[in-house]
Amino acid sequence: GHQGGVCHNLTSHENYESNEVDCEAAGHMWMEDGDHADHDGEGDCHNTATHENYESNEADCEAAGHMWMGDHSEEEIAADENEEAFEFDPHSWLDPLAYKAQVGVVLDALIATFPSGEASFTENAAAYMGQLDSLHSDFDSAFGSSSTCTGSSIAANHNAYAYMAERYDLEFVTVHGLDPEGEPTAADILEVIETIEEEGITVFFVEEYTSQTAVAAIVEQIDGIEIMTLYTMELQPSDSDDDYLSMMRKNLEGLKTGLGC
Repeated sequence: GHQGGVCHNLTSHENYESNEVDCEAAGHMWMEDGDHADHDGEGDCHNTATHENYESNEADCEAAGHMWMGDHSEEEIAADENEEAFEFDPHSWLDPLAYKAQVGVVLDALIATFPSGEASFTENAAAYMGQLDSLHSDFDSAFGSSSTCTGSSIAANHNAYAYMAERYDLEFVTVHGLDPEGEPTAADILEVIETIEEEGITVFFVEEYTSQTAVAAIVEQIDGIEIMTLYTMELQPSDSDDDYLSMMRKNLEGLKTGLGC
């Protein structure tokens, strides 16, 4: 029989019978009976590295660094009907905790490939994960329950922010869907303009790669709207001093401006 718990394989997301020592030696997650026996809270957990959903409960899901979707996973990250090519938002790294889970995947791969570097890799990964925790904490303070923001929605050119929106309960109004190459219709643009005016939104966010002419149709029709950059980091930074952490901090400050925090 099993000894008071099960072992959770973080790669395949399956539980198997083991004991705590062997489980942790395999690099998997030992779960005491109490940890996973709560079937009441079962729902979908989204693996931020593979973009697959699996059945879990909230505590185990977040312990694995994944995103708890509860029982509404299908609607949150799925594309619109006319976006077959993009089944999910790939920009998972814009959620610092999802990015932290990916650091763990990279760490395992580095250790497997270069075993002699294990101590150094592990130390560096732990330090970097600590910085990601701190970044998450700052986002959470800004937009979480203690938020002082007066605005409710963020207007953006491209729907690249589903992970950030889900993690920090942010509302995005976007012109483009998940595919930035797709052309928005006049009706799409009009709908966004109406929302911006109704909600008194003062900032329109574009990715760092978007030309100003691409959003001229919106900007020309709204007096005094400011264009700011919300970095998605799909390419190397144009400023060599920038990195993930510095650009996410710029995103944080930009969003606070956009939401009147």
